[in-house]
Amino acid sequence: MQSEAPSCWHVGTERESIKTMAIHTTPHSLPHLSPMTADASERLVMQVARHVEQMLQGGLIEPGGRLPSERTVALDLGVSRNTATAAYDELEQRGLIRRIRGKGSFMCSPRREGESFSWSGKISESAHLLDEPVLDMLARNGESGLPHPLSAGTPSLECFPTAEYHGCINKVIAKDFPRALAVAPTEGQPRLRRSIGKWLKVEANHVFITSGAQEAIDLLARCLIQHGDVAIVENPTYPGAIQCLRAAGARLIGWETDWSLEKLEQSIIRYRPKLIFTMPSFQNPTGRVMPLATRRGLLDLAARYHVPILEDDVYSKTYLNGRPAPDSLHKLDQHSLVVYLSTFSKMLAPGLRLGWMVAPLYMVKQLSLIKMRANLFTDGLTQLALSEFVESGGFDRHLEKLRRHHATLRDAAVAAAHPGIEEGLLSFHAPGGGLYLWCKVPHSVDMDLLLATAEKKGLTVAPGHAFFVEKTNSKYVRLCFTAASEARVKSGVALLTRILREHQAEGAVVSAADAARDATA
Repeated sequence: MQSEAPSCWHVGTERESIKTMAIHTTPHSLPHLSPMTADASERLVMQVARHVEQMLQGGLIEPGGRLPSERTVALDLGVSRNTATAAYDELEQRGLIRRIRGKGSFMCSPRREGESFSWSGKISESAHLLDEPVLDMLARNGESGLPHPLSAGTPSLECFPTAEYHGCINKVIAKDFPRALAVAPTEGQPRLRRSIGKWLKVEANHVFITSGAQEAIDLLARCLIQHGDVAIVENPTYPGAIQCLRAAGARLIGWETDWSLEKLEQSIIRYRPKLIFTMPSFQNPTGRVMPLATRRGLLDLAARYHVPILEDDVYSKTYLNGRPAPDSLHKLDQHSLVVYLSTFSKMLAPGLRLGWMVAPLYMVKQLSLIKMRANLFTDGLTQLALSEFVESGGFDRHLEKLRRHHATLRDAAVAAAHPGIEEGLLSFHAPGGGLYLWCKVPHSVDMDLLLATAEKKGLTVAPGHAFFVEKTNSKYVRLCFTAASEARVKSGVALLTRILREHQAEGAVVSAADAARDATA
């Protein structure tokens, strides 16, 4: 459900700390205007507009606060309704207020020095849906400078095959550099499409290259969703998918990650969804794996009710302890129901910004038409270097090394969390793959305070509420155990346990004081 507050509230104000995730207070409303001093030298409409602007700038109302109705303005200032309406038209044109049909008029952020209008008032309703603080936090994780940045999802960059990748780039420059610099097909460099197709055992013309999995989700959302369409998504799930689908106009229905086929069928019958978005292998954030029988049941339901499936499979190759997940939905699919997407970001390095989709030919064409509006084609040098890397076997060798190192990091994180588990401060299932621990904390913990305290002490974690479809007071945090060195992962998890222990102790003191006060009342 969309917020009642206008889009200008979040977009133009000084943003709250994205890591503490502080909640906005309710903006003050302005029910009436003070009397206006008349000025015969100025048009009455402009006098009213200036008078309202001065009141807005006087601090009587916060950005996002409600203004008096046009009828109230007319009565307060002794002008006609048409004059009040024209004054509000002027203020809206300047971007200082926004009127929402059926809800009223709201203040946007004041314009800054040198601006002729406030940009916050010009931002569209759909752009407001893109304001996702958690995604911003995750994107900035690497430059935070904190000793324990465990919020963003990144593979261990200690394992990056620097020398081998450098050699691949040198080969491209020596043999194929003009092609790397030239205009290329929007669908991707043919060589990389062939390389990935051979690696996945699919036809190359079904492979579509993207700038990471995020672009793939965005393209699919824009291609398939019309405003008001229903999309079924796992709950919890990747925040970027929630953002892209909502921005495209989708209404999201959650499917819990116990993956009940009975509940899914009930939702399909009730909502008639346009698509199902799922991450069946080492799901983000839970790390869970959908059983093979459930995968087949999901495909049967999708075929019976003619619902496409978007399979986000970015983690299946990150399995640990030699135990891969079952076959992908795409591999099991016999009805061309599944669009498959993945990325090098979770297996090699996020900075490469290179992913892919495997889709029916008609979808490849449609996705290409949408992509070229904003991005004619993806970087050629990186595509050709990764073609060389995949074809040489270097990528498979890297994955073997990465999985061994990730298993060591996971074990280190689990061992460091053991005291917290014994004290009831943390609970989670150790994952068999992926990059995360999905940790539940005690219900009594104040999550905003926890996140703020952790940041002050040099630790970032991803807040659980961002992964849910509905607004929720989630008592989960997601830790990326591959985002730092083994020593930093251990000390980061230990630090989280200490913070939780301190919060529990402080809460006990407060509860005891409340109980004593009640007893003497």
